[in-house]
Amino acid sequence: MSGFRILCDKYVTALSSNVGSVGEVATLLEQTTGSDQEKKTCLDVAFRKALLNKVLASDQIVKSYVELSFESSQAGYCSTSTPYYVLADVFDCLTLDRCQEIFSYVEEKSALFASEAPANRNVVLRLCNDLIRRCSKSINTLFCGRIQIMLAKIFPISERSGLNLQSQFNLENITEYNTSSENIETPMDTDSKEVTFLFYQTLWSIQDYFRNPNQISNDAHWKKMEDTVKEICRIFENYKHEGSCPVSNEEAYFAKFLTSERLLTLQISDSNFRRHILVQILTLFQYLTGDVKFKPNKLVLSEPRKFWIRDTTSKIYSILSDTPPEGDKFVQHIKSILKYEDKWSKWKNEGCPALAKSPDKTLQAKQKNLKRSVKAMDLTSDKFDMGNQTLSDLWNICPDNLAACQDSNRKFTPETFKFFEDSIEQLEPDSGVEKEYYLTNETAFVWRSLR
Repeated sequence: MSGFRILCDKYVTALSSNVGSVGEVATLLEQTTGSDQEKKTCLDVAFRKALLNKVLASDQIVKSYVELSFESSQAGYCSTSTPYYVLADVFDCLTLDRCQEIFSYVEEKSALFASEAPANRNVVLRLCNDLIRRCSKSINTLFCGRIQIMLAKIFPISERSGLNLQSQFNLENITEYNTSSENIETPMDTDSKEVTFLFYQTLWSIQDYFRNPNQISNDAHWKKMEDTVKEICRIFENYKHEGSCPVSNEEAYFAKFLTSERLLTLQISDSNFRRHILVQILTLFQYLTGDVKFKPNKLVLSEPRKFWIRDTTSKIYSILSDTPPEGDKFVQHIKSILKYEDKWSKWKNEGCPALAKSPDKTLQAKQKNLKRSVKAMDLTSDKFDMGNQTLSDLWNICPDNLAACQDSNRKFTPETFKFFEDSIEQLEPDSGVEKEYYLTNETAFVWRSLR
């Protein structure tokens, strides 16, 4: 045990100071005694211990150190899982701001991670999940998006660990808002008699049904949801809105809206806020009317309720079309998104089958029949079917191929005297042909003569 510890300490000291390339790692291993397995085990431990001396350095040094562990693993000097644990340790030791900078290295390695063994990919999955848990949903939204995109590159789309197979909802996503008019510190800034504190409560109360749609199976909750949606649509139709000026994507993006009653007038005048609320209602309607395998059996809508949802959906699309900028274009995008979302629901209902396309059975049958027809061809027959009418006609001009090759019309070799007759006449003094124009000076004539 003491020898193992001494060897590990020697490797840690070398990795912390002067070893910076895989060649130097090989030299370090050659200078130490012990079996290859002992050296590999010691190097596995040393890579993770020496990291503590590297994390305080610059991001580039940390990236180079992790890259050294990957190169050593590929060379067989350490275990294949070692660089993945080193990478996980890096993110465990660093602040979230530095993690965002070093995560670019993970994105560059996505192609390598996708081809690795499942055990190593699971280390990356745990690493990414830990990062997402550390991130703020309202501050680090872009970083969370980068992590999700990177995971989508590494794992196949049918990876069951990334699927919400049982259609569970995030019940912890509670929207907090003021439920009592007595708690209002500043009066609401509004000139409209319709935009009141009562409407403020109505508007934000619908978020509870977005969080947990299954409670709508209760008749009382259905009635409340129906009245809430009607009131929202009525106010959005009657209240003026602003938004004729297009805004950039960064200005239009909000992870979660503020719920202060003093902002209500500004929010319902904002096109982006209207779109967020109305699209959430459309998503809720699609869940209620769609075929979801794990939806409670008691959440079955009657025909009058289905008719109301269809009528309200048309009204919402009309409001969205009238909402600038590019309302009609926005509606088409939302319809397309919901259409694809319905296909994903059907795919999950079927147990998430593989998305790889199976070979076309019709094409395979044609190819099989073609092979059978070729094998069944009578080679002793005078007529041959070449698969094409023109080729068949050319092939069958002469039934006997050998006789066709021996036909006199195919004898192109001239007699020797006739071939040299013109060149002999040119050599006569009275021919009047200059020497530079003799046939014997032409390369083609000489080549044919030699033939």
